[in-house]
Amino acid sequence: MIQTGYKFMIGNIYLSWFSIVLIIMKKNLTRLFTFYAAILFILTFLIFFPLFFLSAQNEKWHGLALRVDYLWARLYFPLIFLKVKFDIQFELIKNQQYILCANHFSYLDIPAIARIPIYTKFIGKSSIASVPFFGYMFRKIHIPVNRSNSKSRGQSILQARKALDMGYGLSFFPEGGIKTKNPPQMTPFLDGAFRLAIEKQIPIIPVTFHDNHKIQPDKPEFNLFPGKMRIVLHAPILPPTQNEAEISALKKKVFDIIQSELNSNQDFI
Repeated sequence: MIQTGYKFMIGNIYLSWFSIVLIIMKKNLTRLFTFYAAILFILTFLIFFPLFFLSAQNEKWHGLALRVDYLWARLYFPLIFLKVKFDIQFELIKNQQYILCANHFSYLDIPAIARIPIYTKFIGKSSIASVPFFGYMFRKIHIPVNRSNSKSRGQSILQARKALDMGYGLSFFPEGGIKTKNPPQMTPFLDGAFRLAIEKQIPIIPVTFHDNHKIQPDKPEFNLFPGKMRIVLHAPILPPTQNEAEISALKKKVFDIIQSELNSNQDFI
């Protein structure tokens, strides 16, 4: 009886040590894969950087930069073993301006925007501009905003209006950053994207990123995992009038569409 208990105790000790070794191995492999993805991010971006640099010199050439951005994403994601799966719920109209509004739970959402086959300027936080090379492209071609600074917020709206007037589309994360502590539950949307859509009468496409926060969680560590990236492009919503009183209703409609899709978590081919 004592011998049996002793063997059982030894077995538990071995099992515990084996579990610890597996956890350590998994953690180290995750860090190694994240490092691999970061190196490839830099290398692939450097390949395209001359085109980014040239097209950044004139606002009329920014359309080229947005197309190069898309090609970069098409190259980069397969190299880091991310399979992108789209569910496009409408027929894309060539050269149609759109405003994309997406949920935002992960830094992976930023390059994921580039992978969408709609070329848009991205409104993002100004700290991205400090990233070497990528930051230059972001600062020159896209629209930085410091949301804690009223002057910066106003300037970003002026830049966004100008981009729309020049024929470019826009992409927003209307939560105003990675705010939620409980994904896939979103936080309330800000008004900016919806005010512009109503003012300029441009259709909004709600965008759902199902998996990015699992592939690259915001916390506790900046790690990346291979996997499947599901992106839903919902049917465009055209603001009914130019009346700013419509902002709340439009904002709620877009929020409800994305949140409902996140809650369903349905798979698709």
